[in-house]
Amino acid sequence: METAEHDQVIVVGYDGSEASRAAVMVAARHAGRRGRVVVVHGYEVPTDRLGTPVTDRLLVERRERGRAILDALPLTGNEELLDTDYDTELVGAPPAQAIADVARNVDADEIVVGAHGLGRLRALLGSVSHELLEIADRPVLVIPASAVYAVLRGNAHAGL
Repeated sequence: METAEHDQVIVVGYDGSEASRAAVMVAARHAGRRGRVVVVHGYEVPTDRLGTPVTDRLLVERRERGRAILDALPLTGNEELLDTDYDTELVGAPPAQAIADVARNVDADEIVVGAHGLGRLRALLGSVSHELLEIADRPVLVIPASAVYAVLRGNAHAGL
């Protein structure tokens, strides 16, 4: 765990989507130059038949895919992130649980996630953001699908 003092510690869920890229940008803005952003990618661990070749291969593939997603975190357009202390965490757990656990472990001030906006309330928020609102023990900021492009374009009027 980091020993440096930070004004704000923000945990952000990241899956490589535009919504999660917008969430990273907002998290970096909220953290500021003296803050810290922890970018989290959670992946499901196949629990049935652990130890079998097929399941072990699936686990390795999910872990490698998650690492590739985090390694490809775009810094172009995320200049705020370059000015902020940030780390990445790859966690073998369902995404919402992984994000909530990391937030608790680093004593985050806030969690930021993007919503994909696919339909009614649960799908509108996205299953990860919906679950986070139920399990997180700290504030959760959900970037609505309707604000994602404004954030990505750097529109400060997006109000986030």
